[in-house]
Amino acid sequence: MVPSARKAEQTAAGRFRTPGNRGLARLPLPDTCATVEGVEFTAHQDQLAMQRLRDQGGFRDDRIADCALATLYASGSDWLKVVVEKTDLSQSNLAGTRIRESMFAHCSLRKARLRGARLERTELYFCDLNELDASELSARRTKVHGSEAMNALFTGAQFAVTRFEDTKLYRARFDQALLVRVAFLDSRLGGASLEKADFSGARLVDVSLRSANLMGASFARATLIGVDFTDATLDGADFGDAAAIGCRFPAGFST
Repeated sequence: MVPSARKAEQTAAGRFRTPGNRGLARLPLPDTCATVEGVEFTAHQDQLAMQRLRDQGGFRDDRIADCALATLYASGSDWLKVVVEKTDLSQSNLAGTRIRESMFAHCSLRKARLRGARLERTELYFCDLNELDASELSARRTKVHGSEAMNALFTGAQFAVTRFEDTKLYRARFDQALLVRVAFLDSRLGGASLEKADFSGARLVDVSLRSANLMGASFARATLIGVDFTDATLDGADFGDAAAIGCRFPAGFST
């Protein structure tokens, strides 16, 4: 179950302010140095949210819900302890953004750009990440649950201590990426959906792909260390020139 906004302070690692204890905060006047506490932005307050972004260079302790922020330009901004729910961020430019101790739920990030963004202790629940451009992303202690990231681009990204749960990753690209202690799980299908995913040239260390559907996936030239492929479906998978050390493969499978 997705955590409610009121309980969001219990998610990730930090504590988020709740609507009940923050009251109504005012945005500072332009060109002032006033410090503003967390603000709640709801439907039809899109312009106020964008003003907050411009004035503060990001969001801090804020809650954004039911806002239409498609094509938002937030490159290089800083998001800390932010709760974002039911918000349209499709085709937004979040390249180079730093997002920490935050939560996104039921949001659209379709075709958004997170190239070079940094995520830490951030959770995404039931989000549309299809065709997301997250190449060269750096994500640590991050969870993606119940989402869709088909045709998403993670080329050259770095993932550490990250979980992809019940998330569709059909044709997702992890080529040249570094994955350390990453788990791909799907309780509904019995294994993660990674058909035709591209891990070519990637480095996978202590990664769980147990029971994953990897039909037609590519691990060409990949370095695989301690990767668990137990009960995975590997029909048509390409392991050409891959180096596998200490990996577990389905019975009878050979690279």
